[in-house]
Amino acid sequence: MKAFTKFILTIALATSMAATQSCAFFFKSEFAEIKAEELTALVEVLPDNQKRQLAQNKAMRDQFITQFKTPFSLAQAAEAEGLHKTDEFKQQLAFRTDQTLAAEFNRRNPDTTVAKEEGDAYFNAHKAQFDSFLASITRNAQQAPSENDKEMMREQWAQIEVLAEKARQAGIEKEPGFKIQIKIGKASLLANAYSKSQEDKLKLTAEEKKRYVSEHPEADVDKIKEKAQSLLTRVKNGEDFAAIAKEFNEDNTRTTGGELPWFDKDGNVDGVPTIDAPYVQAAFALEKGGVSEVVKSRVGFHIIKLDDKRMYDPAKDPKNAAKPAASPAPNAEPTPSPTPQGPVEQVQTRHIFLSTMLADTYEEQETQTKVKRAMEDATLKYPVKLPTDFTVNVAGYNPSTLPGLGGGSGGTMKGIDPNANK
Repeated sequence: MKAFTKFILTIALATSMAATQSCAFFFKSEFAEIKAEELTALVEVLPDNQKRQLAQNKAMRDQFITQFKTPFSLAQAAEAEGLHKTDEFKQQLAFRTDQTLAAEFNRRNPDTTVAKEEGDAYFNAHKAQFDSFLASITRNAQQAPSENDKEMMREQWAQIEVLAEKARQAGIEKEPGFKIQIKIGKASLLANAYSKSQEDKLKLTAEEKKRYVSEHPEADVDKIKEKAQSLLTRVKNGEDFAAIAKEFNEDNTRTTGGELPWFDKDGNVDGVPTIDAPYVQAAFALEKGGVSEVVKSRVGFHIIKLDDKRMYDPAKDPKNAAKPAASPAPNAEPTPSPTPQGPVEQVQTRHIFLSTMLADTYEEQETQTKVKRAMEDATLKYPVKLPTDFTVNVAGYNPSTLPGLGGGSGGTMKGIDPNANK
């Protein structure tokens, strides 16, 4: 009995494996090939001058063809991982399709507008659809959209959907040129999804981080901070601040002993936001001649010395003197005078600075290197069959008069009816 059961299980397993292999064998992705006639249909939407350039330039057509190779390979890789089955991708594709339909309808009917009443009516009938759309595009946002943002997105979404519906009613969705646009858009979405999946999958492990830092001590943020602390100790022991800055600073203040320009409590230098908030807060907390503890900003570690403080009035600065105004154009609206700004407190500092740029970025850089290799491997694993050439139809242009130009698939010359597409 046990032997019989084992035999049945073996048969079932073999049958399952055969079925899986059979499905994989017979499945052919739509992205495994792009045909000459698809490209011919695609370029129909281009202006005649651009189509003429393509028709007359084989190198340009070759470049046009090859641009699809990588995204189509990555789209196949995404399908192999099942990314085309996710709800997120399906939502993105649905909206991309509607955007393309709306754009094409608007291109053909440039005077068409969507009345507010029409947009409102569509929204009221499809609130759940908009809520799903809004959730998908704000899923990874750092902060929730404001009510004004939501209202603007609602109006734009309704306009797109109304125009997309008009395009469907006009039969645009069934046209070859539209189908290839969607195929390319779908490939782009899948390629992006595959890239994102690889970023998530190939993030550095704890062991890889440890190995990288051991091989690149300059990426060890703890060691950088220890070095900054040791330099602070030297300052506290009486060594010259500017001399240490000239020896160790890792920015362009090294030649000036760490000197930075005057800035205010908002970190503005000459009215431009420049200095990081942690640095500003530490600097304004010092008395003249005082030295801070080690301060971490987004670019590195600082030891700050306050050289001077002042009250600065921009209105009294000669470099801000008003220049003679140009004569206004006839009937022009008068230019409002700038709001007067009173004196502001400013400080002048110098710093000892050690950069943490490599420590802050190496994980992303190493991950991107791994992702790049994975994508290169995918382009080798999933080939794309491309045409050698394609026909570009331009009214009034006959490629037969220019040998070697404007041929169809395989370079075959093809006459063009001057009355076509009029």
